[in-house]
Amino acid sequence: MGLDSVKAGVQWAPTMSEIQVHNGSGSASSHKPAVAVVNSNFNKQAPETLPEYTVTLDGDKLQSIRWIGSEGNVLSSLDEGDYTVSGEGDKVTVKIAADFLKGKDAGNYGLQFEFASVAPRKVSLNVTDEAVEPSKPTTPAKPGANEQPKTEGVAKTGSSVPVVAAGTTMIVRKRATR
Repeated sequence: MGLDSVKAGVQWAPTMSEIQVHNGSGSASSHKPAVAVVNSNFNKQAPETLPEYTVTLDGDKLQSIRWIGSEGNVLSSLDEGDYTVSGEGDKVTVKIAADFLKGKDAGNYGLQFEFASVAPRKVSLNVTDEAVEPSKPTTPAKPGANEQPKTEGVAKTGSSVPVVAAGTTMIVRKRATR
């Protein structure tokens, strides 16, 4: 009897008759990949600073990276041009491309790194759209123009701090008051 043929007043009691495991190895994975945040910020007005993550594979394989919206839902998968992977061996660096992030609204997002044999790892990514002040050209100052008088080792007037020469040990004992 199918679920759609259930009539009012009739109780349906499903039973389990078989369990099948597909593509299971039968044992827990010994791989323990990790994702460390190097820089999780991206300013749309300063696109030269890209979000960067260090991925330690521990013998596993990075299969995909997913985009997590500000509400916490997985919204899409990143395509090949949306990020770069550099490095060799068990430790690689992943940078998210500026072209991918420029179209995103400012806000807090996330990435989900998906591996071949273990649960995914989630990290944060913050997109901002803030004006960046251009660096001002500096003109060389006259020697000594901004130098402050050296006061190292000089007690200020009215100070009760004793002056001690470098390399000297001073023992201070508090006197009992009567």
